[in-house]
Amino acid sequence: RFDNNDIKMPKAGKLPNRVIKDFEKWISMGAPDPRDQPLDAKFVHTGPRSKSLDEARKFWSFQPLKNPTAPHTRNASWSQDDLDQFVLRKLEDRNLQPAKPAPKATLLRRIYFDLIGLPPTPEQIDAFLKDPSAEALKNTIDELLGSPQYAERWGRHWLDVARYADTTGGGRNLQFPNAYRYRDWVLASYHEDKPIDQFIRQQIAGDLLPSDSDEEYNDNMIGTTFLALGPHNYELQDKALLRMEIVDEQLAAVSRAFLGMTIGCARCHDHPFDPLPTSEYYSMAAIFRSTNSSRPGNVANFIERDLRDPHEAERKKHDAEVKVLTDKLKELESEYKVLNGGKDLEPKASSSSIKSVDPEKLAGIVVDDVDATLEGNWVKSTHTRTYVGAGYRHDSGQIKGKNSATWKATIPKSGVYEVQISYSAGTNRSPKVPVKIFTDLEEKTVNVNQQKKPPIDGIFISLGKHNFEEGEWDVVKINTAGTTGVVIIDSIRLIAEGNSKSTLPPIVEKKKEKKEPGKEENAEQKKALKKAIAALKKDIDAHKTKAPPKAPKTMSVEEHKEAGDWHIHVRGGIRNLGPKVKRGFIQAATPEGQSAKPEIPEGSSGRLELARWVTSANNPLTARVYVNRVWHQLFGRGIAPSNDNFGEMGQRPTHPELLDHLTSYFIANGWSTKKLIRKILLSSTYQMSSSANDKALEVDPDNHLFSRQNRRRLEVEAIQDASGKLDPTSDHTKSRALYKKLDRNKIPEMLDIFDFPNPNLVSGVRNTSTVPTQALFLMNDPFVINEAQTAAKILLSKKELSAEERLSLAYKTTLGREPEEQEKSLALNYLEQHDKGNADPEAWAGILHSLYACVDFRYLN
Repeated sequence: RFDNNDIKMPKAGKLPNRVIKDFEKWISMGAPDPRDQPLDAKFVHTGPRSKSLDEARKFWSFQPLKNPTAPHTRNASWSQDDLDQFVLRKLEDRNLQPAKPAPKATLLRRIYFDLIGLPPTPEQIDAFLKDPSAEALKNTIDELLGSPQYAERWGRHWLDVARYADTTGGGRNLQFPNAYRYRDWVLASYHEDKPIDQFIRQQIAGDLLPSDSDEEYNDNMIGTTFLALGPHNYELQDKALLRMEIVDEQLAAVSRAFLGMTIGCARCHDHPFDPLPTSEYYSMAAIFRSTNSSRPGNVANFIERDLRDPHEAERKKHDAEVKVLTDKLKELESEYKVLNGGKDLEPKASSSSIKSVDPEKLAGIVVDDVDATLEGNWVKSTHTRTYVGAGYRHDSGQIKGKNSATWKATIPKSGVYEVQISYSAGTNRSPKVPVKIFTDLEEKTVNVNQQKKPPIDGIFISLGKHNFEEGEWDVVKINTAGTTGVVIIDSIRLIAEGNSKSTLPPIVEKKKEKKEPGKEENAEQKKALKKAIAALKKDIDAHKTKAPPKAPKTMSVEEHKEAGDWHIHVRGGIRNLGPKVKRGFIQAATPEGQSAKPEIPEGSSGRLELARWVTSANNPLTARVYVNRVWHQLFGRGIAPSNDNFGEMGQRPTHPELLDHLTSYFIANGWSTKKLIRKILLSSTYQMSSSANDKALEVDPDNHLFSRQNRRRLEVEAIQDASGKLDPTSDHTKSRALYKKLDRNKIPEMLDIFDFPNPNLVSGVRNTSTVPTQALFLMNDPFVINEAQTAAKILLSKKELSAEERLSLAYKTTLGREPEEQEKSLALNYLEQHDKGNADPEAWAGILHSLYACVDFRYLN
């Protein structure tokens, strides 16, 4: 531009403006060298080139699905299912024999943990071992597949893939108050054996699918929470960058979870290994850019949408009943006013005598405890005045660290608001309750002494003035960790700067009336009316407490008002826009002769078309990827070992024909997970022992040929749940590890030690490490010690058992087998060393603790 004396170029003089504009354009393209590749009038390509389409179609995962015929094998009697023939043929080609069948007790324990993540009870073990019929195994499998625990186990596998968590992570670490709906939706989907193609469509475009009922509408809508679960940095101030960061994360999640493709690098340049040019990345990115996934604000937020309300009719009826009572109250108050010379019913002499304050009559934005997000065990109470609404809650002064309450408020207009919180004071209250306020710029904690009476009308205390952005936000949070005494939670309110702080009607002193002749009758009428009004108010308050729950919400996304095609971002630059590309999909995964650029209706994002393309039986990736995940969960390794990467950099399938055979079966049987699992479990391949002969160890040391079953360590949830306190035969229980809140910033120690996956990423494969901290945890952690003590009490409650019988029960409960002779001898000698012997709780807790800490407990043979 020739405007800097130090770098004026060329020295001879300034170039013409048109030439300078050419240089500006060239630099914005990434300064490509035209000698390396020809210039394109629309877009200058830089960086590595992706595979050509012809080359891509030769790659195994992009080839059309085929259903190969089961191969001939020499040992025809070994196969129980045609899938066995694919495995056996590979073994016979290497002159190997499959491992012997697993012992019945070992097989039963394997099936229980694989299907429900819990061990069989001693009674179930005994019944199975005593049943010699061929139907015993089938009946057991069918029973477990039909149990709620099956859904909990297999739903947890999918939650790994869905990068499920209850918070956003990052600095602000926002709470996902309704993420649990998606978790429970996943469990329900597996329990009812929802077809996986439908399951996937709902997660990509459930809000756009047709529905015939409120239940179907809600089912579809909750599925889209998948797109909202990502670990997004909502504090990012560059909103254009935030929008594309969310798009990139959603695209990565969809491609890895459903297609087994890693496509993120194509954001900046063509994929160097797989058939994914940058233009196709932005064809798909435009679909998610046409989807609104966050609420605007200085600190953005995720989107929550209303579900169809199952209690709508009840609520309308309830509201109508309240209106009848309220109208009657107005009528009585009007009558009283006439008798009282035009004056309203006198307020009570002192505000301290008021017990319940109607939140609807308070100034400002009021959120009562009934509308807060609660965790832990809060006890409802109306014991101590004064409170807002129908009551308040407390933590009994004992439940510390597990209780929290978060109030969310809708801010109508950005600005400064005074934040107040209400509580009922008392001498047994906590003198230091940490109250956290979430503003648009920071998080601030104010300590409140709840032993002191609130200074504002005896109800509220101010937490200061703070700036808030327009929108729905988490505003205030109380956590009982570290507190002493009783912690009270009631309501919060926000008062815009400049507005009145008045909480209650002004106090009016009651004046003594002079008795006048002829007014006795009037006084009696007033007295009766006052009594009727008080009774009616009490009825209204009682009726309000019986209101049906509010309309439920779920995390979701919605169509963007600016839906449409979008530009390539040259070299990934957020404002370095190249040409527009039409929305579409991956051409290599589209059947030959079909276009990957569908016609998308105007104003639509294209997610519905994407969902149908992903779940098409002609898509070579989706069903293969899912079937491979199922095989991985049952063998500890997929047929293609890299579950999340079916591209060039992934590992090739060891048995590609077997994978296609199972995938064809899966599609033909309605994309049913249960039918696929049942088929695999009833095969000889699955039922093999994990012990290998010498030749197999020499020829196939890593068991790539599935010459035996793999010995696998239990996942952390199974280790935690299998303590013996949970009864596998019981109904649905919320005690399992699956239901614990998962904070992205605070992964529990036990989960971290035993390789819980990173909830920020799609994880189809969990790491399996063996480190000293695992053994040390099981030896020393209070959780394990407490589990052993509790199990010992249960064991000792069976007073009729001898020491040997009790020991047998302990081994069956924990390890699924009888103790070996040496184990029995050591345990009985240990018991004899204690004064109470067979009845000593400490001794039996020691035995159970040693079983929980042993290798056999946490491994599956």
